Amino acid sequence: MSNQADDIEKTGQFTGWHMAIIMVAFFGVVVSVNGYMAWMAVDSWTGLMARNGYVASQDFNAGLAERKKQDSLGFQSILRYRDKTMVFTFQDRSGQPLKGFEITLKVGRPTNEREDRQFLMKEVAPGTYQQKLQLAPGQWNADVIAINETGGRWKRLVRLDVKK
Repeated sequence: MSNQADDIEKTGQFTGWHMAIIMVAFFGVVVSVNGYMAWMAVDSWTGLMARNGYVASQDFNAGLAERKKQDSLGFQSILRYRDKTMVFTFQDRSGQPLKGFEITLKVGRPTNEREDRQFLMKEVAPGTYQQKLQLAPGQWNADVIAINETGGRWKRLVRLDVKK
C-alpha cells in the first residue's frame, strides 16, 4: 500500500493548497482589474452639465432659440490659456474686433465646484480680453459671457484641457 501513496505523490496530486493558490490568484486578478477600471472611470469622467436633468430639459427649446439668435450674429471667438493667462479674442462676422464688451469668465472643474472662480476680463487691445489666473492640470469648463452697452448678451462654453 505504501507504494501506491508514493506513486500518487510523484504524479502531482491536486491538494487543498493548490486550490487555495488558484482561488487567491483568481480573486486577486478580479479585484485588481476592478480597481483599475474604477480608477480610470473616476479619472476620465468629465462630469455633468446640469444639476437637475428635468429642469434642464424644460429649458432646452428656449436654449436652442437663444443659440440660433446668437449664431445669426456671426461673432467669432477664440479662448486660449497659456502662461497662466486666459486670453479671449472676440470678432464680428467680417473679422473686425468687438471692443467695449464686458466679458465675464467663469472657470471650474466639470466634476465639482470646489475650484470654481469668476473674473471680469480686462480689454488689453480692441477685441482682446485677458485675465491672469493659475489653473491646475486637467479638464476645465470656461464659460464666457459677453455683454454689450445695450445689454445684448453672447455666451460660449469652452472645455479646456490644461497640460502639466
